[in-house]
Amino acid sequence: MNIKAYLNRINYNGVLKGDKTTLFQLHQAHLYNVPFEDLNIHYNIPIILTKKDLYQKVITGNRGGFCYELNGLFNELLKEIGFKTTIISAKVINEEGKIGPPLDHAALIVDLEKQWLVDVGFGGDSFVYPKELKLDLVQKDVRDYYKFTKYNENEWLLMHSEDGENFKGQYALGFKEQQLENFKPECQRKQTQPGSYFVRNFICTKATPTGRVSIMNDKLIIKTNEQRESRLIEGEADRLAILKHKFEIPITDLISKIK
Repeated sequence: MNIKAYLNRINYNGVLKGDKTTLFQLHQAHLYNVPFEDLNIHYNIPIILTKKDLYQKVITGNRGGFCYELNGLFNELLKEIGFKTTIISAKVINEEGKIGPPLDHAALIVDLEKQWLVDVGFGGDSFVYPKELKLDLVQKDVRDYYKFTKYNENEWLLMHSEDGENFKGQYALGFKEQQLENFKPECQRKQTQPGSYFVRNFICTKATPTGRVSIMNDKLIIKTNEQRESRLIEGEADRLAILKHKFEIPITDLISKIK
């Protein structure tokens, strides 16, 4: 782990301390600079959950990834700085309200004077700043609102709302400590099974100070404050150009994988 290279990747120039301010600034910097994306799946490049491979892909290769990759790598950075972290598992709730399997999602808990949920790998509905692990407390993020409710004796629900009143469940999180290797079977399934959300959808999305920029299948979507613009992506060359200019993703390796 080259901390300086990692911090350069996320454009972080602040002080490094094991405190709340640093944690919040690092979390924001990560969300604004490292996209949530599943490009490897669509360009036939295996996703390998080792520290070396994650570092090579995201930091050296200037890429993004999905939850196991981004939170797995961010966990290593936080530990190097001196934070007390725990990798946890969550079950994602889909648009139909169906809850996913165990190890469906990876997130982090950071222990400071309070416990904080840290998640730089949830995609379009990611919160910009960590959320305090406290039941029924409505917490304002940059634009949206979040709170936790009790799901069962061992799990809490992370709830999301755009207006602070109407909340919808995002995922059920457990508190048992996990190792990154525990997620390998589910990671393999997500990148190979025909019914996988990531196999079915081409995704690249990154938060910005004013909203979000996203590729979702054949559309480029740009959200700026309350405005939303969308246009069709006109073929592979257009999509590669967007990846290069909107997300700063090197496209040479991707081009070599196009059949």
